[in-house]
Amino acid sequence: MFKERIRENYDGLTPGFRKLADFIMDSTLDVAFLTATELSKRVGVDPATVVRFAQELGYSGFRELSREIKRYVRDRVTASYRKVQEAGSTEEILRGLVENARQNIEYFVTTDLASVVDAVEALRQANTIWCTGEFSGYDVASFLAKKLGTQGFSAVAFEPSMASTSAVLARMQEGDVLLTFAGSDPSIDAGYAVRLAREKGVRAITLTGSGVALPARIADISIIVPHKSPAGVASFGPLLEVAGLMYEALMTPATEKMQRQAHEMSTQMAKILSLRAETAEYEVAGPQNIWQDTIG
Repeated sequence: MFKERIRENYDGLTPGFRKLADFIMDSTLDVAFLTATELSKRVGVDPATVVRFAQELGYSGFRELSREIKRYVRDRVTASYRKVQEAGSTEEILRGLVENARQNIEYFVTTDLASVVDAVEALRQANTIWCTGEFSGYDVASFLAKKLGTQGFSAVAFEPSMASTSAVLARMQEGDVLLTFAGSDPSIDAGYAVRLAREKGVRAITLTGSGVALPARIADISIIVPHKSPAGVASFGPLLEVAGLMYEALMTPATEKMQRQAHEMSTQMAKILSLRAETAEYEVAGPQNIWQDTIG
């Protein structure tokens, strides 16, 4: 399939070919309705470059590549896009978006589920799971690390800044796993973290909406989730859904362990509630008095 071919060949592409690859991956619906000449104008290259690009990927020419893209779009998104664009009410818009989401996840299951299986197995065997991502990707990473932590996994989230990444890399060891959420953002710094982690023998998994994002191109396991939406914005729903599926899959074989963990948490919560009931009023009011005195 054209997306896999682009991802596999991306590192060896010329700058002009990369511009075409980026546009095709990020604007697949638009490309399905463009001729080679129209595509060249949109990207800013000459028509001959479009033909050579298709041949570089192993197609006889752009016509063969275009036919594959058209089939992809027709089978996956055209119907739901039309429903949203022609919708006359909020309910109709939502129904169209739901249909698009359903098609996205069904297509994902048929094309990338094997990658999720490999990722879950790697996470299950990890000594420590390091989670990262840029911008909103970090929020997803932080949330998942907290959820895994409550279930007894050793999971740590970090922002891929120079200082944070360096500190984390110093602690990483073989047997750990780095899980990166790239979404549809460039994620360059996250990509550096992936590269350096792999140099230390740490397995790297990337969940992303763009197969050409740096973390996706260099990870051991790249899970490409669909992110195009009839709403005209990148959808983050599929990425969250796949992350949730991975979490549930990790929990399923360890039901008894999870039940013990939940019981222990309930026990500790009961102790905290008891302590709250026994806490003297001056213990609660003390910090407030200090704060009032300070600003008074």
